[in-house]
Amino acid sequence: MSTKRRDTSLVARPQRRGDAERLPRGRHGLTREEVSTSQRTRLMDAMAELAAEKGYANVTIGDLVARGGLAKRTFYDYFPDKDACALAGAEHFAEKILATIIRPHDRELDLYSRVQASVNRMLEVFAQHPTYSRTFLVEIWATGPKVIARRLDVDRQIARLLVALSQDVSAHRPEARAIEEAHALAVVGAVNETLYRVVFLEGAENLPRHADKLIRVVSGLLMAQMPTTPDRRPPRSRRGQDSGAKK
Repeated sequence: MSTKRRDTSLVARPQRRGDAERLPRGRHGLTREEVSTSQRTRLMDAMAELAAEKGYANVTIGDLVARGGLAKRTFYDYFPDKDACALAGAEHFAEKILATIIRPHDRELDLYSRVQASVNRMLEVFAQHPTYSRTFLVEIWATGPKVIARRLDVDRQIARLLVALSQDVSAHRPEARAIEEAHALAVVGAVNETLYRVVFLEGAENLPRHADKLIRVVSGLLMAQMPTTPDRRPPRSRRGQDSGAKK
């Protein structure tokens, strides 16, 4: 009697940490786009993990393909160098952060409640992705200028989003007021300092423990009144005054 051989084409290999996107061996029925997305994501995940573990400067392309379970030539199908891989990972993570700020927005809530919702969700995302958090907040400053420029651009995007949200609320609630971009950037800077210190010293998993303090800081800064620029007209010269008096 013949026995049927077990079809192992759909059986995935055992997974290790950071291997969640690994594809099964053999025929898998996935589209080329799905395979491409999986491979690209695995490389970005590998970058986040390795940069968090050993520092960005010490990560090599060989490390990335080994962690991702890919051939080196596959890396170059997606990225010209490791900075480009880090930039893609930063873009990927930035989208998650921006989404958390928009999602809980409700103009009917008071300012403190809106800040509370946004900060809590943001810290949850950081805590759920500790390697991306460390790479995005700490190790990113060791990357090339393009990646750092994108990181700074994310801060400006968040600031402009805060301005837009404040304008939306103030348009519907007379007691609310809109803020300027410089004001919003100051708020973002204060948040970044807290995130950086906690992630560097304690790890991203501990960020939710600092939520109450950060909510109070952000609320207070958003409610603060920015001073207006004083009207400083240049004084008339003494010589002009004297000559006028003589006439």
